[in-house]
Amino acid sequence: MKKYSYYHYSSTISNVYSYINNVYGWMSSGLLLTSFTAWYITKMPFILEMIFFNKFFSFTILIVQLIVVFILSNMIHRLSANLAITLFMFYSILTGLSISSIFLIYTYTSIATTFLTTSIMFGIMSIWGYSTRQDLTKISNLALMLLIGIIISTTINFFLQNSYMVWIISYFGILSFSILIAWDTQKLKEIGNYITSEHDEQFRKYSILGALILYLDFINLYLLILKLIGIRSEDNEEEK
Repeated sequence: MKKYSYYHYSSTISNVYSYINNVYGWMSSGLLLTSFTAWYITKMPFILEMIFFNKFFSFTILIVQLIVVFILSNMIHRLSANLAITLFMFYSILTGLSISSIFLIYTYTSIATTFLTTSIMFGIMSIWGYSTRQDLTKISNLALMLLIGIIISTTINFFLQNSYMVWIISYFGILSFSILIAWDTQKLKEIGNYITSEHDEQFRKYSILGALILYLDFINLYLLILKLIGIRSEDNEEEK
């Protein structure tokens, strides 16, 4: 009986590690594709002009992104693994399109520095979420409520254009997404207890779902930190 219990425990730990590794692997692939797309678009003035000045084009990208997230989040069980992977990569490209302007607004050095900062914060919160035995549901509910408040405040500030409110929103947004990273990691660890690599199709689909969840946390955290510590290109030129 003891041998069976130990085997079952070891098997469960192995499943979790395998699942989490796949989640982070796909998330990293998505981030690399987004980064490359955003950088490459800067060399295509026509598309950049469309993103900057054509509101319909930008709005279309946003709507398509929301549709893809909805499909992956709510219909993953109906999709094939290959289709789920394709949709995730497609979403990564769309995100690269929508954030490509950061290469024109901020210096390359601050973009890289912010990415490193975000990666460290993401790593710390992920480790905490994975290793803690504390149930993070309650604190995550507060983070979600805070996130709703941030969305409302951002909408209001779109009309007010108050620079101080931008700073406040950014700080609270960083706090909110940091907590959500830990909570999402904890949730994915629980999923890993029930999914095995023996069921390849299901394993790959839910790896993509996990990758999307953490990808969204990372991207939002990155953009919020960039607002705070990013050095704008025009500011850099003025200093020179």
